Amino acid sequence: MIGTVLLGFVLLFALSAVFFDAKDSDRGSRISAILAGLAAIGASAVLFAVILSNDFSYSYVASYSSIDLPLIYKISAFWAGQQGSFLLWLLIHALVGTYMVCTNRLTATGRIIYHLLTAMLVILVFIKSPFAPAEHIMPDGYGMNPLLQDPWMAIHPPLVFFGYALLAVPYAASLGALLSEKADSTAWLALARHWALVAWALLGA
Repeated sequence: MIGTVLLGFVLLFALSAVFFDAKDSDRGSRISAILAGLAAIGASAVLFAVILSNDFSYSYVASYSSIDLPLIYKISAFWAGQQGSFLLWLLIHALVGTYMVCTNRLTATGRIIYHLLTAMLVILVFIKSPFAPAEHIMPDGYGMNPLLQDPWMAIHPPLVFFGYALLAVPYAASLGALLSEKADSTAWLALARHWALVAWALLGA
């Protein structure tokens, strides 16, 4: 329940950041972005907590974890399924958004686009929620697919979703420049190139 409430706060603060950016309120946008990032951290912490505490009343935990699962795979159970992977994507995206706002790297239009993407990701996590209750509580959990119990599979999804999340920066920067008629400026291009290279390096890894 608390995880779902925190996701609601991420959506609320992302949309409030859009509102403040539309009103050219840097302070309001910054506070909203920080709160969205904190709420995303909170929701992720809740999922980690229920996984590590073997709370199989959650369908996601019961499906991808078990009492006898080694700790490294209990941690990677966070992103072993689609629901957790989407939450990981949202977490990284929200934290990068907080950084971009606090460092004033994006234009107001670019920030609006970025925060709208955050809101879309929250809706995606709501649709595929890792906090859905289990229909039938398994006392020991189903456990993780043996094919996923590999150290490389433990690090592969985070690298991929870091890459996905970071690609939102060049997207927001370029589209923001086009919509604000500043596409001839080189500032957005340098920013987009830098983040695109980092994202591509992570995806390549």
